[in-house]
Amino acid sequence: MSQSQKWFAIVNPASGFGKVRKEWREISQELTKQEVPFDFEFTTPECKGDMLALKSIAQGYRKLICVGGDGHLHDIINGVMTQTQVPSTDITLGMISQGTGNDWIKTNGIPKNIQKAVAVIKQGKTYIQNAGLAQSYRDGQPVTRYFHNFAGVGFDAYVVQNTISSKGYGQIAYLLVMLRCLFTYQKPVLRITLDDRVIETSTYLTLSGIGKYGGGGMKLTPDAKPDGDAFNVSLAKDFSKFDVFKYIGKLYDGSFIHLDKAEAHMSKHIRIEVISSQEEVYMEADGDVMGTGPFDISLVPHVLRVVIP
Repeated sequence: MSQSQKWFAIVNPASGFGKVRKEWREISQELTKQEVPFDFEFTTPECKGDMLALKSIAQGYRKLICVGGDGHLHDIINGVMTQTQVPSTDITLGMISQGTGNDWIKTNGIPKNIQKAVAVIKQGKTYIQNAGLAQSYRDGQPVTRYFHNFAGVGFDAYVVQNTISSKGYGQIAYLLVMLRCLFTYQKPVLRITLDDRVIETSTYLTLSGIGKYGGGGMKLTPDAKPDGDAFNVSLAKDFSKFDVFKYIGKLYDGSFIHLDKAEAHMSKHIRIEVISSQEEVYMEADGDVMGTGPFDISLVPHVLRVVIP
């Protein structure tokens, strides 16, 4: 059997605070049981998902399985989008989501259960979704990354920036850092330029969504359509710390966007400039910290072929 007919599983053993390392035997046995032909390779700190995607595509594989979380899928997609062997839509992406947040699968209805997730891959139904291209700056140099779920500037990026050193210590450490961030975060004043308007406001968070969910199940961009004509942009403006606790339920069901302190827009391009801030403001894309502003986020339509139920 040629590589083009087989799946190549790119496995991140560190995903889900090491959960994938423990569950890989079960996952591989299920792939074999359901007669999904596959080869595989584990990522390492020196060779992440983007590098393995580039390598596997160069070897002739055209069907990739992401075994891990949203951040691992983010890496793989950057490999798919930056390779020059074939059009990106010639690559089919399957997902066995065993990460921490598992947010991307929620929009697409992909089951988290291993047996059911493998059955979806076996079935092979696909559609083509959008990607986003995010640009920020680090040490004066532009940093660009593709993303598949959302990019954000504000509290979400602040949390990710502050939890980098805690990722190896498990979920409790992560949650404790997130709670601390809630009390230390200082809202910046941003100028947000959309396709049809300019908004200047104190901002708790600004999210550009392809998918609907983030933060481990919060419906932060509830009107997002992965194959739509624009990002769903959610602005949580002058939220206080008390507001965040008060409206936590509305963050999970998406109704926060109807509050007076929130706005929702549709836009193909978003530029975010920092007017004033007490500290550096960062961008994150699919949970990957990028750099500082000004930030540009652009829609890249219909470039990712993904397996769905």
